[in-house]
Amino acid sequence: MSARRAAPKRWRALAAAAFALLLIALPSAPAQVDPSERLRLEAEIGEGQQLLEARRAEIAAITQELGSIDASLRSRIAERDRASADLAELQRQRTDLQAGLATLRADVAETEARVTALEADLEAVKGRVQGLLLNLHRQRAAGYGTALARADSFHDLAVQQRFLGMLAEQDVAVVTELDAVITELEAARVRLEGQIAELEARERQLAQNALELEGTRTRLDTLIAELQATEAGRQAEQRALLESQNALAAQLDRLDRALAEEVARLEAEERRLRQQAQSFLDDRERANALEEEADATRARIDNLTNPVPAPAAGYVAPLDASTLLTRFGEGNSSFVRLRASDAGAAVRVVRGGVVVSVTPIGANDGYLVAVQHDPSMTTVYTNLRPPVVAVGDSIPAGTVLGYLGGGSLIPPDVLHFYVRRTSGGNSVFVDPAPVLGL
Repeated sequence: MSARRAAPKRWRALAAAAFALLLIALPSAPAQVDPSERLRLEAEIGEGQQLLEARRAEIAAITQELGSIDASLRSRIAERDRASADLAELQRQRTDLQAGLATLRADVAETEARVTALEADLEAVKGRVQGLLLNLHRQRAAGYGTALARADSFHDLAVQQRFLGMLAEQDVAVVTELDAVITELEAARVRLEGQIAELEARERQLAQNALELEGTRTRLDTLIAELQATEAGRQAEQRALLESQNALAAQLDRLDRALAEEVARLEAEERRLRQQAQSFLDDRERANALEEEADATRARIDNLTNPVPAPAAGYVAPLDASTLLTRFGEGNSSFVRLRASDAGAAVRVVRGGVVVSVTPIGANDGYLVAVQHDPSMTTVYTNLRPPVVAVGDSIPAGTVLGYLGGGSLIPPDVLHFYVRRTSGGNSVFVDPAPVLGL
């Protein structure tokens, strides 16, 4: 018995010695996570904050340098912005008029085709009426009485009378059809005349709109030229640009808070729905419906808080073909300017993510679309016409967000592209060049 008890002790001692030797042989330093990505992100955010501070300092310096003429220059900038807003509104009206004209032209073409078809029907009915008149003439020549007089019996008389009655009914039907076709044809012609009159009125309105648009564009160009003619005017424009970038950053900060509030609201709604589903356990159909609604709410939460991962191929270009106009930081700008090969070109998301903002940011800059790719990165695209995506859409890389040309002060072939980084509660715009491979 003593030998059996001693054996396990020897084995335990040998195992402990082997484990100790293994610990000695292994490296003494504990494994650590590679901090390079975190350090790179912190460096990017630090550079963005430095740019933000430099922009604020430049705004203050410009304001101080402009001094007494500051109020008049702000008035000129405000007038420029009003002209820009008028131009954007006239462009919108022109787009609506062009769409209305296209619809109206299609209606006119459809009505013309209907008139042509009715005229063909009318010719066919006229042929039947001519046959009817010829038949009536023949019947008069033979005489209804002769036809009835030839009846040899009461049965023959009834048959002849029935036959003549059917002919009369058929004649009435032909005349009725002729009247209906003529009535519909007249109505179609009246409708066509009205459509043509409306078409001509809209074309005159479009021509007037084009004249107003050209006049407003000339006024805007004159105001810009006047501002750029003096150093003070150029400084005032630069300050307006920098202030608009600060306003955009503040707007995205508000968006972050609104997004957090929406996620909290959706989470509360999910909890309420699941609790309500529990109270309906006796009614499985109702409980299942509530569970499905709660699952849909959870999906929205996941979309807003867990954007889709980046594709294996990395980033795609926001424009199919573009050239770089200005780099990040030039003139304290927070974006890069890219020129497309054509005006109104399609703008694509550079990486998969969730649309978190679709916002008109004024006549000067058109629409903004912001797409969150992960908790630390959001890309922003401005100078878009009304976008084709909506907030909450989960989209893959390369999805078309909209089309260029929404701003009045930005050429319709230019995209302003921002990259926004977030870490430790700080959110700033950083250089998009690494994303675009520039």
